[in-house]
Amino acid sequence: MAFCDFFTASRTTLPSLSQTIKRLESPTQSRTQERYIPEWQPPTCEPKQNVAFVKVHKAGSTTVQSVFLRYGYSHNLTVMLPGGRNPASFSWPNNPSPGDAYPVSGGVYNILTHHARYHPETIQARMPPDTVRVAIMRHPLDHLKSMFNFIHLNTKYKLLSINPIQTFLENVTDYAEIDSKFYEGRSPTRNFQSYVLGFDQMKDVGDESTEQHFREVTTDVPFVMILEHLDESLVVLKRTLCWSLADIFYDWTARNYRKFYYKSSSLSDLAMENHRKWSSIDYALYEHYNRTLWEEVSRGGEDFALELEHFRTMNSNVNEHCRIDPKGSRSFPATKWSMAWTVDAGFCKQLRHDRFIWDWKLAMRQNGKLRRERLGP
Repeated sequence: MAFCDFFTASRTTLPSLSQTIKRLESPTQSRTQERYIPEWQPPTCEPKQNVAFVKVHKAGSTTVQSVFLRYGYSHNLTVMLPGGRNPASFSWPNNPSPGDAYPVSGGVYNILTHHARYHPETIQARMPPDTVRVAIMRHPLDHLKSMFNFIHLNTKYKLLSINPIQTFLENVTDYAEIDSKFYEGRSPTRNFQSYVLGFDQMKDVGDESTEQHFREVTTDVPFVMILEHLDESLVVLKRTLCWSLADIFYDWTARNYRKFYYKSSSLSDLAMENHRKWSSIDYALYEHYNRTLWEEVSRGGEDFALELEHFRTMNSNVNEHCRIDPKGSRSFPATKWSMAWTVDAGFCKQLRHDRFIWDWKLAMRQNGKLRRERLGP
């Protein structure tokens, strides 16, 4: 199917998790906690530890970044850390450039998980050939609302209405000049997620160069996590990378969560249609990757649905334990999807670490190794 067809086709109705599990379970089967759980089966694959994660702003990416940072630290991997003026990104909003990362022993990085525009040349130059590339997206309209609030666009656009998103979208092209003034020709509202994935955000679906880049990105990055289906996405990630269940546990405390009065405001048909046209690449990419996610879920069949339910139960139990008894420990028996495992005070502490702590811990370890290597015995 051509790239432009993703935009012009009617939106696919995707199954919810409850619908998926209900379809896969027989009427006599009970939930995971009540049914027989098969014994632990060691994986037949080798864990993949070289990962480039495209951290899309305001798409739940900080929560997922924490998973990658914890994995990198726990497995003694080398994480690419920003060495420029912005400690959170690599040359943003431009492509990564030479010298914008702290040097490491050997000069090769295992994990990229800080903000960076998707730039295949950087990954090829700084990471191993077998690096797995993955990203995260969210529904474009929800992403717009989050960006609107995060950088106070209602103030920049001087929108005083009770529903500034509605006003903006019904007159969307009127604000292009303001975008150019504040953001040097870029736009925080138009195809922003696509821009992070390397697209020219000022173009639309159907453009020849956009079509070509779409083919390249969807080939290089076949799997993109979807924020609205984060748990499903993490189980697919776990299976893709051959990681353990404990590797993908995440802190339920929302990262960078903000309330704002127009978050749940309804929009007119004109506003929504204008947004689909304004961010046509974002919609096309989101619908493509949303569909491929559910195709992976469907291919996993009943076993995927049961592992997903087990993961949710375990993640809930771990978060609850770390909230109530963070200095204690709790053991979990082996199941088909996870070996016997104990959550302790150390893991609880790591679960809550934010990026600043991880960056400091990783920098101390990686810089120390580099210093020892340069000084010699």
